[in-house]
Amino acid sequence: MIEQIIENKLQEVKSLARCPYARTKPILKPDFSDKVNIIAELKSKSPSFGNFNTNVLSLIESYSKYAKAISVLTDSKYFGGSFEFLHEVSKKTNIAILCKDFIIDKKQIDWAAAAGADIVLLIARILDKNKLKELYDYTYELGLKALVEVHSFKDLEKISFEAEFLGVNSRDLDTLNIDKQTAKEILSHLSAPVKIAESGIRDKSDIEFFLPVANVFLIGEALLKSNNIEATFRELLCL
Repeated sequence: MIEQIIENKLQEVKSLARCPYARTKPILKPDFSDKVNIIAELKSKSPSFGNFNTNVLSLIESYSKYAKAISVLTDSKYFGGSFEFLHEVSKKTNIAILCKDFIIDKKQIDWAAAAGADIVLLIARILDKNKLKELYDYTYELGLKALVEVHSFKDLEKISFEAEFLGVNSRDLDTLNIDKQTAKEILSHLSAPVKIAESGIRDKSDIEFFLPVANVFLIGEALLKSNNIEATFRELLCL
C-alpha cells in the first residue's frame, strides 16, 4: 500500500506548480497544555474506511470549539483532500491547522505554508534519515512546526534531532492494521515535549489507554462517523 502511495506522490510532486496563495493569517502555535488535547481530522475518505458521507466543512465550527488543532488531509487520490481544501479550512477557523500528507519534497511544505497550515506532518517511515532532517529544518525555517510521525522503534532511529512534536501511529501504513499496544510502548520511550497518539482512538477507553504516555490525540474516524459531534467530543475529552 505505502509503495503505491509514494509512487503516486512522486508523480504528483513533479506536476506541482507554483502555489497561487499568499498567506494572510499569522502562524498559530497550538496549546497542548490540557490533560486531554485533540487534533481533529478532516478528510473525505480513507483507505481503511472508504468514503465518509459527511459534509466535512460543516464540522469546522465544532472542531474549532473543542479541538486544539485541525488535521487536514491534502492527499487527493487516497484521502480526497487538496491544498485548496486546506486553504478553505484555514479561512473558517482560528485554531492551528496540521497539513497531513505524504510529504517528500520542500514544494509541498511551501504549499502547506501558503495555504494556511501551521504544522506539517513528516512521516519517518517514508523518508531516509537525511531527508527527514532536511524537511524538518525547512519546516522550521518557514516558521511552521513539524509533527514527526513514527510507527516502529526502527523509525525512531531516523530521528537525529530533538523533535518538538512526536507522534506514534498505531496503524501500519502497509497492512492498515491497528496495534495500539506497540504504539503505547513506543510512546513510553519518547522524551519529546509533545507526544501524540494517532489512529484507532474511538472512545474514552482508548484515551484512557494512552493517557499515561500521551496527552495529545489525533482523531478522525470517530468524529467523522459521529451522529452527535459535540457529544462525541465531550466523551473523548472526559467532560
